[in-house]
Amino acid sequence: MTLIKQFFNAHPINPDALDRGLQFGDGHFTTFRILNAFPEHLDAHIARLAHANDVLRIHYPALTTLKARLTALAVEVGEGVCKVIITRGNSAQGYGFDSRAEANEYIQVSSLPTPQKPLDIELADFVLAQQPMLVGLKTLNRLEQVLLSAEKSEKGVDDLIVCTSDGTVIEAIQGNVFWRMGDQWFTPSLTTAGVSGVMRQYIIESNALANLRINDCTATELGSAEQIFICNSVRGAVPVHSFNGKVFEKNPLPKKIQRLAL
Repeated sequence: MTLIKQFFNAHPINPDALDRGLQFGDGHFTTFRILNAFPEHLDAHIARLAHANDVLRIHYPALTTLKARLTALAVEVGEGVCKVIITRGNSAQGYGFDSRAEANEYIQVSSLPTPQKPLDIELADFVLAQQPMLVGLKTLNRLEQVLLSAEKSEKGVDDLIVCTSDGTVIEAIQGNVFWRMGDQWFTPSLTTAGVSGVMRQYIIESNALANLRINDCTATELGSAEQIFICNSVRGAVPVHSFNGKVFEKNPLPKKIQRLAL
């Protein structure tokens, strides 16, 4: 079967020039802050891209020069948010792909968001699918997050805590979740679903929370927490003001966590 014609908004286009990222969500991305002309945690973000390329079998030779190019870009723009998108490249049709095809690379830079106030969050009705082979990756298949964002807007809250169908807490819409019970901090294991964020990994590996346990819980158990925060590479760590209507006491986050905030 050969693709004969292709149209975009009623205008004919080259039948071979359609990105697999658009066709199938066949790709992945990472997003990071640029502050003081410096790309934060750049090595970790490049390692994330390399790992996703390996898992998804994407051929991306330009990775070897990416660090230098992003470092130069950071000097040029000074501050902002940088998003790097990698797709498997172009193809006419069909799920199958040529393993030798070179990836397409997209880089976007936008302004920094304004600092965010403590969050009012609720439990999502929508649940995440479980796919252990893709767990941890930030693929272009974000329809779950699109629908979750719609649910968030309908509920009039700042974010949602999302679980899998068995009730295991996984993450928030746009970040990883940490919570405290007494002196013990926790974060989910992310073994069946969710994105393993660079900021989450930094918190774990840097011992920013001295007493941290990677441990799964249910939404009911999370509701018994004494403190919660959400983190990602753009906003850093943002405290949670309330969860499902329960307002938390105004306990400051640990100093090492506070320093991560935008």
